[in-house]
Amino acid sequence: MRPDLPATADPAHLLIVDDDLDFAHSLARLLGLEGYAVSVAHDSAGAMELAERADIALVDIRLGHEDGVHLAVEMLKRDPELLVVMITAYASAQTAIKALRAGIYDYLCKPFEPDDLIATVGRCFDRLRLARDRAEAEERLRRSRRMEAVGRLAAGIAHDFNNLLAVVVGNLKLAQEELTHGPRGDRAALDELVRDALDAAQDGIATNRRLLAVGRAQTLLPRVVDVGRTVGAMARRLERALGEEIALHLALPGAPFLTHVDPRQFEACLLNLAINARDAGAGRVRLAVEPWTVEPASPLLMEDMAPGPYVGVVLADDGCGMSAEVLEQAMTPFFSTKPTDQGSGLGLSTAYGFARQSGGTLLLESVPGEGTSVTLLLPALPAGAEADALPEPDPEADPPPSP
Repeated sequence: MRPDLPATADPAHLLIVDDDLDFAHSLARLLGLEGYAVSVAHDSAGAMELAERADIALVDIRLGHEDGVHLAVEMLKRDPELLVVMITAYASAQTAIKALRAGIYDYLCKPFEPDDLIATVGRCFDRLRLARDRAEAEERLRRSRRMEAVGRLAAGIAHDFNNLLAVVVGNLKLAQEELTHGPRGDRAALDELVRDALDAAQDGIATNRRLLAVGRAQTLLPRVVDVGRTVGAMARRLERALGEEIALHLALPGAPFLTHVDPRQFEACLLNLAINARDAGAGRVRLAVEPWTVEPASPLLMEDMAPGPYVGVVLADDGCGMSAEVLEQAMTPFFSTKPTDQGSGLGLSTAYGFARQSGGTLLLESVPGEGTSVTLLLPALPAGAEADALPEPDPEADPPPSP
């Protein structure tokens, strides 16, 4: 009897495609006795109509004046998971090569014994069962990872906001107690308590902004920016963020490299990346602006990205690097290898959210003990575009979040 597919799968169904009516119906009766659901077609048009329900198709290599291999290719284009077994009375090395190149799973040579047919069909269903088991296992793993990421995000938000709310509530309670003293209350103490509560509330607002960046929901004010010029103007700030012990080397283009981006968020993104390099124990940081081309078939191309020219901002350090396990989770919100009081775990996830919201992406490469390279890819504008004037620094702007 046929090997059953998993209970979650559709009933096992076979399609026989052969222009010899007697032969096709003989096969159908034989396979029906084995418990398979069988459909029969005698030409390409009939086969394409019935193929949608089939798990396996047995296709004659010659269908009158039609080519069975060509039909199999068309069926596989429509359903890549379909397994096709060619039936041929013209076995040769050329026939086998042609079938395999077309993506055919197996072939049977006429005349064949019923046991050979049953064994071949059994192997097909074994393969289908394994493929579907693997797909279900991969989906369970993806679901588990999504739930783990959501759990980490929820725990991180709860932790950060609990700390902030504890400061706000504690200070307000102390202020309330101080007010019970009436005119004898210490006004300086009240001012300090209220100021601390306001600072904690402002920290909450800043954290919320970073979370919006992670979720690609922050409000951006994009301008046409010359990336090389902007990075050059940031050199002093980056050097201060890195500290005196870390050497910063810039590799900037002579010609304008233009993109449409929010300059303040772009600068905050670079500062976060520089702070990451500092905390990784780097002694040298290289910051380069380079042209990139993303081809239509490139694995870098996300679903909402267009192929074509991009501006790559590459920040590479010689710090401690990351293991494969850490690298896989590095852009997960609230994931951090630092002590809890030394980082929020939002630096890379915020930078990634900013890159994606700006039409690009963020790439990470790292080798333990050798360093990390982060590439911010942003869509390039034509050379004829003109950069907007950069806004003056805002003294009230939020400082970059601690990575």
